[in-house]
Amino acid sequence: MPLVNMKDMLVHAYENGYAVGAFDLTELDFLPAVLAAAESARAPVILSVAEPRPGGSAFDWVMAAVEAAAGQARVPVAIHLDCGADADSVMRGIRLGANGVGAAAVSESLFRHIDLTRVVVGTAHACGVPVEGDLGHVPDGGAGQDRAMREPHYTTVAEAKGFVERTRVDFFAVSAGAAHGRGNRKFDWGRLKEINAALKMPLVVRSGVGLTDEQWRRLIMLGVAKIHCSPVLHDVAGERLRANARRERHAHYGALKDGIDAAIAAQLEPRMRAWGSAGRAAEVLSRCRPWLGVTHIVAYSAPGLDAPALSALVSEGQRVLSGIPGVRAVQMGSVIDEGSRYRHCMLVRLVSAEAAESFRRHPAYLGFMERRLGPATSDRIVGDYHMADHAASAAVLPFPSPSVPRTPLA
Repeated sequence: MPLVNMKDMLVHAYENGYAVGAFDLTELDFLPAVLAAAESARAPVILSVAEPRPGGSAFDWVMAAVEAAAGQARVPVAIHLDCGADADSVMRGIRLGANGVGAAAVSESLFRHIDLTRVVVGTAHACGVPVEGDLGHVPDGGAGQDRAMREPHYTTVAEAKGFVERTRVDFFAVSAGAAHGRGNRKFDWGRLKEINAALKMPLVVRSGVGLTDEQWRRLIMLGVAKIHCSPVLHDVAGERLRANARRERHAHYGALKDGIDAAIAAQLEPRMRAWGSAGRAAEVLSRCRPWLGVTHIVAYSAPGLDAPALSALVSEGQRVLSGIPGVRAVQMGSVIDEGSRYRHCMLVRLVSAEAAESFRRHPAYLGFMERRLGPATSDRIVGDYHMADHAASAAVLPFPSPSVPRTPLA
């Protein structure tokens, strides 16, 4: 299954001297183009979905589409929830399929930012999901600061080290460069080198345009393993739309979008080659753990419960267990065959094996099993299972593992 553990993916990139591209799917139209570029380059890829605005209703089905596409991809894929503001939004993103999250309470004070990130890390790690921390551009105080104090600042070594130690994030988004115009960046290479030496973990930069191959190479040599690239998708799509409109003024919507996928893929594939991820798909797939969900199954009999009492038990189980981090869905039902030994069952879909282990220790689960289900059952069996997904497992890489020399960081 091409959906793989995101931490494994980025640690492999960090240890082998290349970077994986992460692309913002602010428009679902970008999804086929990003995957087409990754498959053409035989490169691992990260699909990034931003936290929805308050009241946004499309997030659920966007995540469902992204997860379905990732499951059918022919290259290793991870799904990243960008800028999770708090534990609730992170838990929702994980429940919907994200296997990597970004914690970014950048509007808060530094100390508040650290506290919020620690809560996000605790929630995500209980599900086996890694967290990307972001310290650049964090103001040092509250609203009473003067303008100079509110200006964004670049990450210092001491800040980076203290932040990572206090929050236990898995990756660190570093701010070590100044922007000059549209995407033209000048980096503080010495600062980046010191941060890499101090943290010894995959670093992240947010930039996608205006950099030379030499700048990419130096960034990767200094620990950057994830490149969060977003402007290029909008730029290329916008340019293609305008060109189509000039060619046919009264073109319908489909004609206006003609060629966008190919144009985006043509721009992304050279970047993947410049970042060193091209040709790595088979190697990454073989070195990373697959991201597999777990189904926790409880089959039981409850002869002492009448229909209303059983209905109340089912409702309580769904309500209580659904709120545990890492739970995707809770289903409870009864058998059709009257002769079955176990008359009822509870199926809890969990995001990972780590989430299943945490779920079994969670006070809400233990309380429900001991206080409600236990006294009501005369016999039960409990187990955790990986459920086979033949459609996803059939999507294997159609190319041999390339012979790519490893290039450890100096």
